[in-house]
Amino acid sequence: MNQAFDSCPSDYYGRGIALYDRGLYAEAIAEFQRVLEASKGSTNPETRLASFYLGEAYANLGLAQARMNMYERAEESLRLALMLHPEYADLHFHLGVVYYRQGRYSQAEHEFVKATQINPSYARALMYLGLSRLFLGNESGLDDISKAAMLEPVYRDERYHTAIESYHSGDWPQALRLLESVAETDLDEVGYLLEKGKMLMNKEIYDEASQAFLEALSICPRYADIRNNLGLCYLRQGMTDMAIAQFLKALEINPRFVGARLNLALAYEAAGAHDKYIEELNRILQIEPGNPEAERRLSQIAGA
Repeated sequence: MNQAFDSCPSDYYGRGIALYDRGLYAEAIAEFQRVLEASKGSTNPETRLASFYLGEAYANLGLAQARMNMYERAEESLRLALMLHPEYADLHFHLGVVYYRQGRYSQAEHEFVKATQINPSYARALMYLGLSRLFLGNESGLDDISKAAMLEPVYRDERYHTAIESYHSGDWPQALRLLESVAETDLDEVGYLLEKGKMLMNKEIYDEASQAFLEALSICPRYADIRNNLGLCYLRQGMTDMAIAQFLKALEINPRFVGARLNLALAYEAAGAHDKYIEELNRILQIEPGNPEAERRLSQIAGA
């Protein structure tokens, strides 16, 4: 009875999924492999799913091994995952990081190039591609890092700006050290806190919203969008001076941030600073001619 049970691909698949859901990836891999061995030549949905989850299990196992600095095993697992999912940009990225951590910059560069070919807007891959190239003595890496920073505002903090200055002044060791620190920024946590703050603000839970924005700023103080949202949170509570301070900081980071400049204008209006209100509306039209909100408000003033 047990032998017949063990020979059934559906049972292997079911056990594989149960193990996968528990994070037991090595054990899940064995079960998914049994499905494929027992279903050779088959293209039924269960076989295709087993192949998919086999790749996912290899990927997750590789990431776990990389976190434990087991780089040789991580490389093997991620390579096996890529055999099943060759067009997954994340897999190329994570394999590149495994190479990068070992100082294998040429191989890392190859994987980061693959990741950015699949997803040209992959900021983390561009950042590490740039670092790999700089370590290889290729100064075009600075262009990749600049692209990454344009795509991901979280990167544009004080460390980033100091690193660029250090690089141009010839202090390459400090520049590389700072850029590696920037590359390690927890983008997922910052993004989570920003979205959490927006959600709470929309529900008018302002104290918790501002706390989420402040937590995000503690990770990345030069993120203009977080400053803008924190300012808006203050403005909605009638805390005009604090709102103005945040909008000004957002515009210091990105002077062409029209949303922050409009919010600054509204804050000046709320504070009774009529001349500054008009001045900011006119600045918006200089940056973005035809902006409908700025034009509407200036027309209202002219018709008053």
